[in-house]
Order: sequence, then structure tokens, then C-alpha cells
Amino acid sequence: MSLWVKKIGNTLERVYVSEEQLLKNIEEAPILDSLVLSVGYSIFVKGDHSNFEIEPSFGVEASELYPDVKYTTVDEYLNQFV
Repeated sequence: MSLWVKKIGNTLERVYVSEEQLLKNIEEAPILDSLVLSVGYSIFVKGDHSNFEIEPSFGVEASELYPDVKYTTVDEYLNQFV
């Protein structure tokens, strides 16, 4: 969020939700809302989608496979919304 705040030159109110409160919200939400909250919990709280190492015997990082591709950084991507 700090990158976005820096880009827009404005501060945003941050609302913090405890892990316990988020789990309670997931339990009490209707099924579709619960699904969205569960995915958010998995990504942003547990880090399930980024907390791993690529084993060299199993695979390589994408930039090694396609060195000629210019990848877009998050900073560059956000520029289109400013």
C-alpha cells in the first residue's frame, strides 16, 4: 500500500482486522463471500501462494526461461491507474 500512497500523493486510512476476526467473518459469511474471504486469508495472511522456494531440480524462475521478455514491475503497472 505504501507504493500506492506514494504514487497518488495521498494517505489512505488503514483498517486492521485480526486473524481471529477474519476467521470469524469467514465462518459467518454467506458461501460466496466466505470463499472470497478464504482466498484472501490464504494469500494475505498465510502467504500460501508465495511462501515457497523453486527447487532447481523441479523448475526455474520464469525470467530464466524467457530472458528476452520485459516483465512489468508492480510500480510500472500501477502507473496506468494514476
